[in-house]
Amino acid sequence: MTPITPTLKLHTHQDNDGIYINSMIMKHKGNNYHLYVGTNDIIYIYSESIALYVLTVNKEHGIIGLNAYMPPEPFPINSFYIHSSKEIKDLFGLQWEQLPALNITLKLINYLM
Repeated sequence: MTPITPTLKLHTHQDNDGIYINSMIMKHKGNNYHLYVGTNDIIYIYSESIALYVLTVNKEHGIIGLNAYMPPEPFPINSFYIHSSKEIKDLFGLQWEQLPALNITLKLINYLM
């Protein structure tokens, strides 16, 4: 599993009420992938063989998500989310915020179907 830093592009549009975020697109090796990220998310991206894994961590809201992509499919082929700090602590322990992102990713891969 190798950390990568592909190009990320934020797509927005503006109307009378303000600026809206439409999507974030990851570009990697000539393919585009739609990311499911939110404000204050920390994004970690890994590749293994031809698969791409995107881990998003939002410490403020207690949410962790892992999306798996298979080129050239632009949307995740599988996803796993944890939606509460309690569930995160139950799975990773009280010091989960100190764990390397790679360790979290490797553990969550086991929950992908």
